[in-house]
Amino acid sequence: MKKAKTIPTLLVLALLAWIALENPNLLEPAPDGATPSSVRTTEASGAGGPVIRDVVVRDLDGRVAWRGDMDLGPAIARIERGEPDPHRNDGSTFQNREGRLPSKPRGYYREFVVRTPGMRGVGPQRLVVGREGDAWYTSDHYRSFVRLNIEVRPP
Repeated sequence: MKKAKTIPTLLVLALLAWIALENPNLLEPAPDGATPSSVRTTEASGAGGPVIRDVVVRDLDGRVAWRGDMDLGPAIARIERGEPDPHRNDGSTFQNREGRLPSKPRGYYREFVVRTPGMRGVGPQRLVVGREGDAWYTSDHYRSFVRLNIEVRPP
């Protein structure tokens, strides 16, 4: 009887260890009450936008589709110029159904696509921008967010 309980426990522990290795900062507190993210640090890029370090982007099957530092400068510049991405939801109202961002009135947040290098289709990355210029990045389609330390002002 003890043996039957040990195997599932070991499987759970192995799974948790694998998750921790894939996302080393998963258990670190995120800034401003946001949910944890695999994002380590942000810093300004040469274009004036933030660079998110060690981003892991997964496809719909959960496989790693892209890994590296994500320079959000080009996406932010596109947003601030008012240039839409062809994706139908680019610039649309983000409803915060997941409740992972601070609670605000309906229509406060807008979502914008961040294309993933080498990934077919739109991918899971988004910037969510509030009316007051607050900006949030997600690499995993709203499961986690990190607050950016710059303002983003769409027209």
